[in-house]
Amino acid sequence: MRRIVLALVVATIASCSPSPEEVANGDDPIAALASTARSSRYGLNYWVEQRDQKTETWSKALAFCEPPEHANYPNCETVREVRTTEPGKVEDPRTQPGFKNF
Repeated sequence: MRRIVLALVVATIASCSPSPEEVANGDDPIAALASTARSSRYGLNYWVEQRDQKTETWSKALAFCEPPEHANYPNCETVREVRTTEPGKVEDPRTQPGFKNF
């Protein structure tokens, strides 16, 4: 009987933890970086805005995504992409190699 109750308690607690998608799109952008799901809430535009405004969130994101062990987190890929672009500069895709006029 005790084992059944214990198993039910453990199952209940486990079911209360948020899914990777819920973390990725939740209220904490830094927690979203650690999610294995790609965020639709904290995408390219969000991180460009954070970078351009030089926010504390941007500094925390850079620090979190810097270690090699975080290289495969999908949301860190976006932060690293934004880090490598020059603030205020948007590349015209027509000037990029491989662009073809149709």
